[in-house]
Amino acid sequence: MIRTKICDMLEIEYPIIQAAMGPFDTKELAAAVATAGGFGMVSHPAPAPEYGILAIIADEETRIKAFNDVKNRMMGAVREVGRKAKGSFGVNFRVAPEQPDVPMLLDALIEEREKDPNLQKKLKMVLCSAGDPTQPHLKKIQEAGMLRFQTVPSVYHAKKAEKSGVDGLIVTGYEAGGHVAYEPYHTFVVVPEVVQQVNVPVVGGGGVCDGKGLVAMLAFGAQGIYMGTRFIVTKECEFNDKVKQAIIDSSKKYPKEATTIVTQGVYGPLRHLKNKYSLRLYELTQMLKNEEITMQDVWAFESEGTYRAKGPEGNIEDGAIWAGQVSLRIHKLMTCKEVIDSIMQEAEAILKDLAKKYT
Repeated sequence: MIRTKICDMLEIEYPIIQAAMGPFDTKELAAAVATAGGFGMVSHPAPAPEYGILAIIADEETRIKAFNDVKNRMMGAVREVGRKAKGSFGVNFRVAPEQPDVPMLLDALIEEREKDPNLQKKLKMVLCSAGDPTQPHLKKIQEAGMLRFQTVPSVYHAKKAEKSGVDGLIVTGYEAGGHVAYEPYHTFVVVPEVVQQVNVPVVGGGGVCDGKGLVAMLAFGAQGIYMGTRFIVTKECEFNDKVKQAIIDSSKKYPKEATTIVTQGVYGPLRHLKNKYSLRLYELTQMLKNEEITMQDVWAFESEGTYRAKGPEGNIEDGAIWAGQVSLRIHKLMTCKEVIDSIMQEAEAILKDLAKKYT
């Protein structure tokens, strides 16, 4: 059985962490992953469709309404996962400057946990992403008895996060879906180098979907894997089933080219599955670089498509589908338990086979 330091830290059976993925809170997915022996993650949801992501630049009254909506949904998700999950889980906060609601959300999370003994047992970690790990209020996470992890895309950011006092790092290469680095540091390069340069536990992600990926990350010195796209294509994920099928079909739709594309997003570069929406957003990204349009024009277009594909409408051409390059390798809808069990079985078999062949 494969058991690493991260299993002991997070009190999980398997070294598999579900990636945080908006725009929903992913409470059903988080509960399923945690129950199957992995580490589930409640995502930091986007403002509801009536507000859109443009709430960050709206008038004060609209911002307050949007942020309160996010808080109520997120805390409701935390309570629900706490009731449903049989194992440990965490919460993600996007701590970028564009996300001024984080201090309020963090205080609300700590309050929820302090009054609920069940959450004190199960809610183990807060994962911060897309922003500066040195922000003073983030220290509250550890002061409240939770672990603080940070997602990083480079050695520079890893060292900065370690210096800020994090308990662990999620290192994601440029292959990942959703938010990616400005510089294309790829998983096979950045993960082993970060492991060499820091002293805190590292979990690797970006392009990982199976036991082969787990073995590779272990070989690099990582303590586990961080997966998003593979967990989208599960029966428990809240995303529209048409999105899951679009990911499965992507390798057939684009047999001679990449299935994904990187565009501008609110928090920086953003990897999408290719469709009409993402190709147009890419065009807008180029126009932005040439100063033909403003960032608000990009935000307006992005906001319009945030929920369109993943929500009830299921419009997979005119909506955002954030997915990684590993879409190319995902061909089957599975339950979270099936995904996790298959990864562990494959990884253990590979390790045994390699030991026989090369020792």
